[in-house]
Amino acid sequence: MSVHVDGKEIARHLNDSIREKVSALSVSAGRPPRLVSLCVGHNEEAQIYVKMQEKAAEKVGIAFERRVLDAGLCEKELLGEIDSLNADTSVTAVIVQKPLPFGIEHDRVVEALHPEKDAEGLHPYNLGRIFRREADIVPCTPGAVMRILREHHVELYGKEVVLVGHSAIVGKPLSMMMLNESATTTVCHIGTAEKGDIISHSRKADILVVAVGRPWMVTGDWVKRGAVVIDVGINKQDGAIVGDVLFPEVEKKASLITPVPGGVGPITVSILMRNVLRAYRSQNVGA
Repeated sequence: MSVHVDGKEIARHLNDSIREKVSALSVSAGRPPRLVSLCVGHNEEAQIYVKMQEKAAEKVGIAFERRVLDAGLCEKELLGEIDSLNADTSVTAVIVQKPLPFGIEHDRVVEALHPEKDAEGLHPYNLGRIFRREADIVPCTPGAVMRILREHHVELYGKEVVLVGHSAIVGKPLSMMMLNESATTTVCHIGTAEKGDIISHSRKADILVVAVGRPWMVTGDWVKRGAVVIDVGINKQDGAIVGDVLFPEVEKKASLITPVPGGVGPITVSILMRNVLRAYRSQNVGA
């Protein structure tokens, strides 16, 4: 029987550490760190995530501001708002919520952020630092995956790691983080699927990470016995939240598996808070 990852417990321990460090730095700097969540218009799913951020920030002592802008805002106006936040020394970090209205490019908005205020770790400067093994602020979901593996003492050196999904938010940065740990890393994507090779790659994996957004795509037949399976997917299916992995089948073969919900998700929010702490520490050197 596989070990089920308790994401809430890992997040709780991480939050305890963050809260202690935030408290000490807030005293020396004279104010707490401040995270601004920037929303353009109203999206119900985005607001659920924002509430999670607000709750997590409160737990660790980070001041949180939810700033909602008019849905009719153009990209130039949004970039002007970003410029103002960059110049505001009371703002430690900014997260720009997706989705953005048609005509506004999320990547362009993130690039406009000062790298030190990039709460999600998606600015090209911060992504580039992963290549140099110098990253301090990292993309939140990849950071959560790496935290899970460390917490469960999963050795990466020389292991076969297969990532299903190559998004700029998860798959690409995570692949480099795995390579930095000397894992033998394969990234599967639409081209792999069109050749019909995903399952054959998946079956070789010592560590399988799935981040596609297709409910129950990965079945027990995809998984090598004893593999570690990390399910990053969050999907709505028949009124319930489910992952990309068919949990009841895969748990019978995996040595370690993340449930959905309650696996990667809570830790992802904690990594966001850790990024804010690290940004705050960088901005207050000597405080």
